[in-house]
Amino acid sequence: MMSQAGGMDMNALAQRMRRLAMLDTSVFDEVRTDTASTIPAIIVAIGATLLFGIGGWLWWIFADIPDAGEIFVKSLIIGSIISVVLWAVWLAIVYVILTQLFRARADVNELIRVMGFAAAPLALGVLMFIPGLDYGIGLTATAMFFGANVIAVQTATDAPAGRVLAANAVGFLVWSIVLGLLVSDSNVYAPGVFVFDAGKEVLKSLADFSNSFGF
Repeated sequence: MMSQAGGMDMNALAQRMRRLAMLDTSVFDEVRTDTASTIPAIIVAIGATLLFGIGGWLWWIFADIPDAGEIFVKSLIIGSIISVVLWAVWLAIVYVILTQLFRARADVNELIRVMGFAAAPLALGVLMFIPGLDYGIGLTATAMFFGANVIAVQTATDAPAGRVLAANAVGFLVWSIVLGLLVSDSNVYAPGVFVFDAGKEVLKSLADFSNSFGF
């Protein structure tokens, strides 16, 4: 018997996540027309973003940078919320560009389902605490996030591949640029790989402070 929670088939969700991990993109074709996959898709997007945020927070801790508690609240909690909101903006941008600019077929609910599952690669960012591989893992998770969205949206529209790529590129730029602007050496309101620059600035400031006192 399949395990269900609140009408959601957890076994089916787990199987689809396993297949995505094996780079089986036929999952997008399945969830596109499966109305029961709307909520699971949103859960995947939120869960993957939180894991992305956890990875950045763990990197901060493993790098022995002060104020890890503050980073937990600002980056992991608030930053993840902002990232999910910007993911929704990305989705809206894709829909508007495809339907209004390119006059292609696209359905919002289908986009939610395929783009929700396409957010799964962000979960790879939870491994960003691994020394030497940290930044590479963060960039890989982000690049795979973008690539998966391009593949996913292609299944939900009749637009040519080039136009799908263009629509996603605009959405991704908004997502990444806004999150980047929310990060400074004093505030980090973005999750995952976005904490790196701020953390390195803090470490540099601490090193400069120690050097000035001859430590």
